[in-house]
Amino acid sequence: MQLTKRKVLLLLAAVFAVVVGGFAAYDATRDNTGMLKLYGSIDMRTVELAFEESGRIEEVLVEEGMRVAAGQQLATLQKRRYEIARETAAAQVNVAQKELQLLLAGSRQEEIDAARAELEAAQASHRFAQRTCARETKLGDATTKLRVDEACSQAKVSLAQARAAQEKLDLLLAGTRIEQIEVARANLKLAEASLADAQRALENCTLVSPSEGVIRSRLREKGDMVSAQSAVYELALMTPLWARVWVDEVNLGRIAPGQKVRVRVDSYPDRVFEAVVGFVSTVAEFTPKTVQTEDLRTSLVYEVRATLADPQGLLRLGMPVTVEVDALPAEGA
Repeated sequence: MQLTKRKVLLLLAAVFAVVVGGFAAYDATRDNTGMLKLYGSIDMRTVELAFEESGRIEEVLVEEGMRVAAGQQLATLQKRRYEIARETAAAQVNVAQKELQLLLAGSRQEEIDAARAELEAAQASHRFAQRTCARETKLGDATTKLRVDEACSQAKVSLAQARAAQEKLDLLLAGTRIEQIEVARANLKLAEASLADAQRALENCTLVSPSEGVIRSRLREKGDMVSAQSAVYELALMTPLWARVWVDEVNLGRIAPGQKVRVRVDSYPDRVFEAVVGFVSTVAEFTPKTVQTEDLRTSLVYEVRATLADPQGLLRLGMPVTVEVDALPAEGA
């Protein structure tokens, strides 16, 4: 009799467990068709900031954790070397400009007058040499062959000098060749390009923030030698700010890009951050360790990224979050 009562009690306990399990399963299903809770952390993009030029750091102007604005100065290099390079380039531009101006101006009137005088003198010398040659030739036996040769040779030399003087005058009157002017203009452009590059290098001795953000790490100090491969700061970009969470395959169809969600963090339990789903991965992956629990260790999940605003700067990189989703109805529901 006692054995029979014991069996009845065990049977009743089993029935009760089945009933409770059924209610729990029903309740879980109701939750799945209503609000989803997804878990992950705050994520943001980071940028390593470095000088474009090499040199020794003269100043570091911001500290780790400081919020900086776009265009704000962060650090400077010693500039004297780059200032000298710019001064040299500016002097080269000035020289090239003067050379071009000289060519464009052409010959001065004084130079032309001097060339005419030289031509007249050469022509007069040639006429005298011609007369001397003719006179010596007519003298016949009254002169020597040597004197005739000397006089006639001088006439030829004076003719060549007169022709050279004429060509010099013609060049001055014709002005500068167009090819010389084009070469001078090309040299000027080359000098101007060198000046622009020197100015760019000088300006790049100041490191500025490319956008608004928070300094995560200061990697160099005053006096350090750096190059374009040497990061000085690591900057966390505050916009856009993401809540990166994961959803299992069962609930994947209940969340979509553009859907509004709510983000909560443990540091501010009474505060809700509004967000919008911007990305749902098409590739499955194993549950990340940051949200891993015993029953999810072998589960495949899909990454979901929700963009949110944090104007007061309350959220931090890596901060654990809970994303609440008013899930879309399951297909066929």
